Amino acid sequence: MEEYLKIKCPHCESILIIDRHDNKVVEVRKPLVKKSSGDRFQDAFEKYKSDKNETKKKFQENVESMKNKKAKMDEFLKKRMAEIDQEEKK
Repeated sequence: MEEYLKIKCPHCESILIIDRHDNKVVEVRKPLVKKSSGDRFQDAFEKYKSDKNETKKKFQENVESMKNKKAKMDEFLKKRMAEIDQEEKK
């Protein structure tokens, strides 16, 4: 007979590891992904891939944002330089 019971919580879908001898919860394994395959290593790998894709997406968004900010700053600088040149000519 196994030393521990594994029970899945129907509410949060966590797996509770319970010691058979003293009936205490030894460990709580929360699901790593919304749709668990039952294999924690596979779920961890899927979560890793998902997190990696999300990180790449956020990085690309930040790169685009920085490019837009740089373009606005360059445009502002050109306008100010043109204004200064015209003031000097007067």
